[in-house]
Amino acid sequence: MSMNILFLRRSDASNSISITTRELGNWIDLKLKTVMFASILTLTSLSLLYNVQVQNTLLEQYKKYGRSTPTHPSRVAIVNFVESMDQIYGVYSIQKQMMKHNINAAHVVLVPHDMKQSLQDVIALWVGEENRRFVVKDKIVGKVSSTSGIWAATFNKLWAFNLTEFEKVIVLDGDILIRTDITHWFDYPTPCAIQAGNDLNWNSGAMVITPDSMEFQQMLSRLPHLERYDANKAYDSDPMTSGYSDQDFVTTFFLGVQKNATDDRKRCVMPTESAVLSSSLRIPVFSYFNKFQPWIYETVHFTVDKPWRGGTHPDHPFVCSMLREWNESMKGVEKYYDLIPPIENDYLRNCGNSSIIAAQDQE
Repeated sequence: MSMNILFLRRSDASNSISITTRELGNWIDLKLKTVMFASILTLTSLSLLYNVQVQNTLLEQYKKYGRSTPTHPSRVAIVNFVESMDQIYGVYSIQKQMMKHNINAAHVVLVPHDMKQSLQDVIALWVGEENRRFVVKDKIVGKVSSTSGIWAATFNKLWAFNLTEFEKVIVLDGDILIRTDITHWFDYPTPCAIQAGNDLNWNSGAMVITPDSMEFQQMLSRLPHLERYDANKAYDSDPMTSGYSDQDFVTTFFLGVQKNATDDRKRCVMPTESAVLSSSLRIPVFSYFNKFQPWIYETVHFTVDKPWRGGTHPDHPFVCSMLREWNESMKGVEKYYDLIPPIENDYLRNCGNSSIIAAQDQE
């Protein structure tokens, strides 16, 4: 009897220890989970707080420099390439006009990795940090032979063909004034661009493309073999460019793609008024449209009338009116003069009342 009681007591004690151990384990497990949850909650809160602080800092910068919110990524983009101060002002104008005309696309700016820091900063403020993309300048230009006679500097625009996160891209030079919503350009089959005058080459200053990494690599592979085309020279094979610039090369490259395509691919050319050259506006056949139908000019390409260059002092009435529109698009840029220098050229000095005259002619 006493042995049974002793056994029962030992059994009860064992069960009690087992229950106590189990409870202790459950308690420890609960405490660990509580601590882990608290740690995760704390880290999450700190992360959110940091992001809010960073966002507030960005918003303060945007507010200071006249932008309310950062830009947001999109499946289509308008892209500029900026190499120096010569293209910086145009980025501001294009950004302002995109906002004015409610163009729903990302504004991406390709900049060399070694560009001056203040210029990098101002571009980030204008288009957003996520849309300032760095490129290695010599990766493309360095492939072009120095004895080829090719104008190599313009070839860095080819980087746009590698922006494969976008379905379509409009490539614009920095000396282009956007005058209306050009979103419908994305409806063109690609590649597509205007032709200037009697030139069969595309003008790459205003071009719609579909980025493709394979075609980009094919372009790069051809660059070392390029040489400036000379009509007086006898060639044993296709020199792969019809001239000396990037647009001559891009034209001939895609003519080859079209020729060898298995589908019914047609060459696409946008109408002249999509990106009219400022030099063309002086031609008499444009006079009627300048006076009575100026709305047809969707963008104006200031090929010979770059406002920031010292020699630009036109007196042609309609060219003056276009420069006045560009001048209007630059309002607010003075907020950035701690980062970029002001334009010193008085590009409107010979215009007088020409913009008023042009406006009267248009009514």
